[in-house]
Amino acid sequence: MNNYEEELKYKQETSGKDFKEYFSPSNIQDAVELLSEYGSDIRIIAGGTDILVEYFDKLYEIERWLDLKNIEQMKKIEVKNDVIEIGSLVTHAQIEKSETIREYLPVLKAAAWDVGSPQIRNRGTIGGNICTSSPAGDLLAPLIAYDAIFRLVSKNNTRDISAEDFFVGPKRNILQNDEILYKIIIPIPKKNTYGKWIKVGKRKALIISSITLAFVISFDKDNRIEKVRCCLGSVAPTPVSIKQIEEIMLNKKLSDIEYENIGRIVSESISPIDDIRGTKEYRREVAKRITINALEEIERMVRVG
Repeated sequence: MNNYEEELKYKQETSGKDFKEYFSPSNIQDAVELLSEYGSDIRIIAGGTDILVEYFDKLYEIERWLDLKNIEQMKKIEVKNDVIEIGSLVTHAQIEKSETIREYLPVLKAAAWDVGSPQIRNRGTIGGNICTSSPAGDLLAPLIAYDAIFRLVSKNNTRDISAEDFFVGPKRNILQNDEILYKIIIPIPKKNTYGKWIKVGKRKALIISSITLAFVISFDKDNRIEKVRCCLGSVAPTPVSIKQIEEIMLNKKLSDIEYENIGRIVSESISPIDDIRGTKEYRREVAKRITINALEEIERMVRVG
């Protein structure tokens, strides 16, 4: 019995309640069958790093648990044809250490390394980060920047949703009560693709971000920009992709672009709030500066080759 099961049993015994139902299926088919039966009356748990914090002092209130830990098919990182498939139970530590992710998706690797502590990275999953849907979720901006697709599975249906369309508000998404986020599918970027991840917070480790930036640019053989994705977190109710800069940057070389202007556009395109981690004015200024820094770093990468 692991820690959360022990805590749940203790709470129920001391409160005089019967032991609740706990399910741990070994395949996705059985998992969605249970979801179909119980819907919102069952809580899904993967790594547990978010839900156990949310319910720390009231675990006994949850009637039923659906633990996905035994579904091995959701714990793999695989290259299939021209895409990378990441099971939603893949941990941040797996992403950080994966040679496939390092080679093809370095911005995602860097973001995974910035999540919490080693303990959190070893336990927390990419699916949990996505489904919690916090605007400060570290992996969200990189997933949008890499044009990720989320495969959602229910008993009678499978649907693919772009990462950009999945999030609808702070800790809100389009996932239905009978659906499980099964895998994340990311097109393999072109060879001449470079990216930069920047996370800003009030300290250097174990931070909830004040602002994050994922910048991914693909170039043609003449070093002209073919595709650009600039995505930020903690600056709006959901992670945001700055579309306004695309028409300015496409088909140009970095040397033809005014970084200061791009930074200004990014700053003006976000809608931050004041909170404990920073004011909206601070976030706007930081967004501008880190955009410029990211472009300068990508330019250096292109020169080095």
